[in-house]
Amino acid sequence: MTRDSARKKAVRARQAATGEAYNAAARAVDRERQADVEPTVSIAGPARDGRPWVSSWDGDPHHDVNPACGHDLRALCGGCGVCTTCDGCYCTELAYEAATDAAAERETREHLEHDEHRPDCWRCERESQESAGYTRCPKCGLTYPDGIGDHHRHNPPYCMRLPTYRVGIDWGYLRGQHVTLVGTRYTITGYVLPDQDAPDPTAYYPYMQLRRTDPGYENEVGPFNPRDWLEVHPAPAQ
Repeated sequence: MTRDSARKKAVRARQAATGEAYNAAARAVDRERQADVEPTVSIAGPARDGRPWVSSWDGDPHHDVNPACGHDLRALCGGCGVCTTCDGCYCTELAYEAATDAAAERETREHLEHDEHRPDCWRCERESQESAGYTRCPKCGLTYPDGIGDHHRHNPPYCMRLPTYRVGIDWGYLRGQHVTLVGTRYTITGYVLPDQDAPDPTAYYPYMQLRRTDPGYENEVGPFNPRDWLEVHPAPAQ
């Protein structure tokens, strides 16, 4: 018996049982058949272990979003309506990760405020061991004349290998000159202000004032540290 013949037989049987017109009986038979084909998704209470059960995804895209958070479920949560077990939604995990990151960030900020080594701070202990007692950068080997202060300012997690400028170089000769400062990502040109004190040759951070001449930054004045640049080129003598 073909599918069409079986459908007609079912329609006539329903007509005989209910007295409906042929079209009404046909629609009723079609609805029953469709219900048998499509999976029925029912909302149930908690499972035996007390957690919401999770059914298989029924294929309806409207059932693929958790209304509590808007995330894709890929399965229909049949319990509390808040996704804690459905695969595809990681609200709980993301909240935990965010809280962990926030706590680590607070701990890092507090640690960077330590002007002296704190034995009760595990970060201080680890940095002291890695930097040989705050005497050198564990990443690039730069020596620290000023201990923990230099270590924090140098910021080893993001350090770059600096040129081997010796402490004791007199950068005062740059006053009144046009210079080019070469970095790892960009270059700056400017005019070193002449009316400023010569930096201390023994200072680890010899800051000087520079008026920039780069297009878009003309006449912008700010401090710069010659030791922070890979190369410092004064303009050639005229």
